Amino acid sequence: MADFDFAAIPSLKRQLVLELAQGHYRNRAESILLVGNPGLGKSHIAIALGLAACRQDQRVRFYTVTHLVNALQEAQANHQLPAFVEKALRHHLIILDEFGYVPFSPTGAQLLFQFCSALHERTSLLLTTNLPFSQWVQVLGDERLTTALLDRLTFQSHILEFRGDSYRLRQSISQRDREQEG
Repeated sequence: MADFDFAAIPSLKRQLVLELAQGHYRNRAESILLVGNPGLGKSHIAIALGLAACRQDQRVRFYTVTHLVNALQEAQANHQLPAFVEKALRHHLIILDEFGYVPFSPTGAQLLFQFCSALHERTSLLLTTNLPFSQWVQVLGDERLTTALLDRLTFQSHILEFRGDSYRLRQSISQRDREQEG
């Protein structure tokens, strides 16, 4: 958390992030949604909140959403889906990174919905996405499933919006400018 440049993302409320790092949301199994364009530090904050939870002796699991969907499909194929979900329920926080980069098959979308529904109000979920909620149907492929998933994820949640220019893009431009000056 100490390495994050809050001044570069003025839309992000530093005080709220620091309060979330204290972990009270986990006691209530609330979710956190980090929404914004790529390169603004959503994954950085997600990992920082995960590390804060680990330092508070909480069980944390990190997945990219694509990896989770693949793992869910494998568990289903091996008739181990209930055991996979039970194992997830033993965690205090599940971090799902990079929702929206890859569309899912109907089966993958349904399994992701089932997973999130099973954890709803039992385990905190932290999800990062580069897509506004209105575009989630493009990834999940089903409007009703998308609406139901968003209903669960946004209920008693903390939604943090990241607005601004990509950190990586700013760094590249700055480096290019330095090279041209030198």
